[in-house]
Amino acid sequence: MLTPEEKWYFDHHGFLILRKVVPEQDIENMIALGQKWHAMKLGDLPQPLTSTADTHPDYSPTIARWINNIQYGDQVFQKLVLNSEIMRVIISLTKGRPTLVDTALTRNTVESDDINFHASGTDYVVCEGELYAGFLNAAISLVDVPDGTGFVCLIGSHKRNFSVPNNISIYQGPPTVINVPVDAGDCIVFTEALYHGARRWTEDYPRMTIFNRYMGNHSGGGPIEQYKHLIPDQVYELEQPSDTRIQNCLLYTSPSPRDATLSRMPSSA
Repeated sequence: MLTPEEKWYFDHHGFLILRKVVPEQDIENMIALGQKWHAMKLGDLPQPLTSTADTHPDYSPTIARWINNIQYGDQVFQKLVLNSEIMRVIISLTKGRPTLVDTALTRNTVESDDINFHASGTDYVVCEGELYAGFLNAAISLVDVPDGTGFVCLIGSHKRNFSVPNNISIYQGPPTVINVPVDAGDCIVFTEALYHGARRWTEDYPRMTIFNRYMGNHSGGGPIEQYKHLIPDQVYELEQPSDTRIQNCLLYTSPSPRDATLSRMPSSA
């Protein structure tokens, strides 16, 4: 359950910040595995790990690289997708019907591209005092991200009725654009309906972030059956399509035409 303050904050901002939700030892283990995997070429990654950043020739050659399916690679990532404090928020915002649809361990350096504002659809509604967000991203930082770099967003844009003006930049400041500094172990849970992006990384150590994406009332995808022996039952069930019955009081909207080209942005905001 969300507290009244959390409901207000998420409804107003489009995201919540959960502080220090990952143990330090888990962070160290995830960084070590991330460094190991990011040093590998695509074909050398342990199956079923992959990198969709490496398989899209249309992506920029300097885009930040990410590794997908990390929950199949080690139990520390399985523990993360089931993190009780993060799942408390995810379960509440999906009306108890979350499906894990993607995981990605992203590595940014000073050479990596920044990420312009993007969003996916407008699947957000408040019904009888309860919030529903159909597509959520839990961004867990493994390093300290100082002010001036990393995650940025347009507050309230998950409830938008108009297209974002072309002159709005990720490098503008408040009140329109806000930058959210976080520490290692913090998590930003945001709706993908929120316009968000990432400023260029400026530090002398890589920015390493895990993006776990969840959908409510999701009918597609599912676990990688060939490798289900690599994950515990709880993760396997979380990857199963959730109940697709739409609750009577919820109104769903498909991604609008203005969002169509923005909904497939990479996992590196």
